[in-house]
Amino acid sequence: MVLAVSALAVAWPLTSAEWLPFVDYPQHLGTVAAIHGQGDPTWARYFVVEYSRSQYLLLYVLADWLAYPLGVEAATRVTAILSIAGLPLALALYLRESGRDPLLGGIAAAVALHVFVFWGFLNFSAGMTVGLLGLAAFARLCRQPTSRNATLFGLGALATFYSHAQLFAWLAIACAVTLLAMAPAVGRKATVGALWRGLVASLPSAAGLAYWLHRSGVIEHGEAGLRSGHAEQVTEDPARFAPVEDTVRGWLGHSFEIYRDGAGIWIAVAFFTVVLVAILLRGAPAGEGEAPAEETAAGADEESEEDRPRLRRVLAWLRGTPAPTVRSYAPEVVALATFGLYLFAPVSYRLIEPISHRFLPLALALLVCFGPRGPIGDRLRLGLGAIVIALCVFVGVAHTERFSVTDDEMGELAEALEHTEPGHRLLGLIHDQASQVVPFATYLHAHQYYQARVGGMACFSFVEFPKSPVQWAPDAAPPPFPPRFEWTPQRYDHRVWGDSFDYWLVRHPPGRPPPNPLRVSPADPTAPHVVFESSRWTLYAR
Repeated sequence: MVLAVSALAVAWPLTSAEWLPFVDYPQHLGTVAAIHGQGDPTWARYFVVEYSRSQYLLLYVLADWLAYPLGVEAATRVTAILSIAGLPLALALYLRESGRDPLLGGIAAAVALHVFVFWGFLNFSAGMTVGLLGLAAFARLCRQPTSRNATLFGLGALATFYSHAQLFAWLAIACAVTLLAMAPAVGRKATVGALWRGLVASLPSAAGLAYWLHRSGVIEHGEAGLRSGHAEQVTEDPARFAPVEDTVRGWLGHSFEIYRDGAGIWIAVAFFTVVLVAILLRGAPAGEGEAPAEETAAGADEESEEDRPRLRRVLAWLRGTPAPTVRSYAPEVVALATFGLYLFAPVSYRLIEPISHRFLPLALALLVCFGPRGPIGDRLRLGLGAIVIALCVFVGVAHTERFSVTDDEMGELAEALEHTEPGHRLLGLIHDQASQVVPFATYLHAHQYYQARVGGMACFSFVEFPKSPVQWAPDAAPPPFPPRFEWTPQRYDHRVWGDSFDYWLVRHPPGRPPPNPLRVSPADPTAPHVVFESSRWTLYAR
C-alpha cells in the first residue's frame, strides 16, 4: 500500500495539469508527433526519422507505439508518468533485491519531481527509473548467477542506455561497486559467475553505445548545433569541472529549489526528516520470523555470515564456498559512489550540461540505503509506513496546487491554436518565458504544441541539434538560426526567416501591448496580419 500511495502521489499532479510546467516537455511532444506522423504528409514533408543519431529512444518509441490507441499527447503523458512516478517503485525493487525493506523506496516520492524534471529532462528521469531496475537485476545476478537473471540484467542495461547515456555510465559504475561489495558475501564462485554472465549480457548495450558514438558525433561536438555553426566553436573545448565547494553550495538548485514560494524547501525538510527516521531505525531488530537476508545455495552452512570469524569468511570466499546469507554494504557503496559523481564528474562537455549536477536527485533517493539493513519489526514498519504515506500526501498536494496555477499562467494557447490549420509552418517568438510559480523558462517551447496538437512544423525545435532522432527533410529546413535563438526572440529578422513560415506565435507579458516582432509596416500588403490576440498570446498569419 505504501508503494502504491508513493507512486500515485507523484502521478497525481502529472495527471491533473493540462500543461505540464516542464521546460522541454513540449519539445518531447513535438518529437513524438513527428515520429508518429511519418506516414502523414502533415509531418512527413518536414521531418525524417534517423534513430541511429540518438540514444533517447526508449521514451520516444514507447510513446509512438502508445500513440496508436491513445493519441500523441496522451501517449507522451503516459510515458512521462511512468518515467517519473516509477522512481519509488524501481528503488523499492532495488532495495528488495539487496535484502533491504522495500517500503523505504516510497520516500523517493519526495525526490521524483526534482529540478531536472522541471527542466523537462524526461529521458534522464526515465534513465533513473530504468537504471535502478537494471541495478536490481544485477544484484539478483550476484546472488544467483543464472542465465535467466543475466538476461534480465541485459535487458535492463539496454533499456538504460536507450533512455540516457549518462545513466548508462552510472549503471556500469554501480554494477562494478556492487560486485566488489557483494563478493565476500556470495563467494568466489558466484562472483566469477556474475562477472562473466554480466559482461556477456551487457554486450548488446555496449554495441549500441559504440554504434551511437560512431553515428552521432557526440565526442566531436557534443550537443552543439551543426547548422548554427556552434559545433565548430566548441570542437576544441575540453570537459569542464566545477569546484566542489561551488557544487555543494548550489545543491538546492540541483534538487529541491523548484518553486518560488519556497514549497520545494519544505518538501526537502520533510524528505530529510523521514530519511533521518529511517537511518535511526538502522539498528532496529528484524521482524519476527523473517530472515535478515535471502539464502543462497542449498546445503550451505547454517551459521550466519556475521557470526563467522573474519579469517574463516576470507578462506570460505577463496574456496568459492557460498555464504549462507547475502548481506553486504553494496547499497551504501552505490549511494556514496553516486554522491561522488555529483561532486567530481565533469559539469559540462561541449554543451552537454549539466552532467555532474544531475546525479544529485538520484544520490538523494539512495539515501534510504543507510536505513535498516533488513526487514524491521511489524510495529516499527507500520509506524514508518504511516510516516511515508504522510510524506507522499504532503508532496502530492504541494505539487498539484502549484500545477493548477501554472495551468492558468499558460493563458489562451489552446484558443490561439484553434486559429491555425494543420500542415503549415509556425515560428514561436516567446518574449515572456518565465513562470511566477517555478523559477524556470517554463513557456520557452510552448509553440511546439502546434506541432503536436494541430500538425505541421514548429520552430525553434530540437531538430536543430544532432541528438534529436528527428531531422529535417530535404529542402524543408528554414535558414539556420543563430545559437540560443529561442532565448532571444528579439533577434528575429523577417527578411531572413519570413518566407519560411506561415504563422508567428508570440507570447508576451499580460496586460501589455503585444510587441511587433515582425517589424513590418502594417501598410505593406504582404505583411502578416493578426488572427488572434489575447492577454498573453498574439498569432500572426501570412
